[in-house]
Amino acid sequence: MFTHQPLPASVLHVDDSAKERAAFMAAFGSAFDLRSAPDANGAIGILDRGGIHVLVVAQDLPEMKGAAFLGLVRQKFPQVRCMLTMSRPDPQLIVQALNHGGVRHIINQPWDVAEVRKAVAAAVADHQAELDRTAFTARLIESNRQLEFALRQHLLS
Repeated sequence: MFTHQPLPASVLHVDDSAKERAAFMAAFGSAFDLRSAPDANGAIGILDRGGIHVLVVAQDLPEMKGAAFLGLVRQKFPQVRCMLTMSRPDPQLIVQALNHGGVRHIINQPWDVAEVRKAVAAAVADHQAELDRTAFTARLIESNRQLEFALRQHLLS
């Protein structure tokens, strides 16, 4: 396909627990370009600066639930792939997160390192595929424009 330079996995982990953020950093800090935030406001600040491919958010944030936060993220940053960590699976909440938050993966706590690595790799691959499709579409549009111009020139001569 029309692959861009491979993306380093840039992951933002949002959890109000300093212990969870430290554990996540210890487990994945060498595998990803990893950033962390203790709350939704801090996460928005990091997302505004750009460069985040995958967002991993705890469901139990103090100021708003993770699924609700991901709904806001989906509107403002649709290119970011979102995941939700949950300590207690709630089917209704999972449906809400999938339908409204754009969540692509639910991670049960305690999380499994291999599962999270695999999920992040899949999310980054999906992000890369979207970039490839966008670039390919732009090239097709430009080729079509050039062909239409050449056809008009031929018809006028």
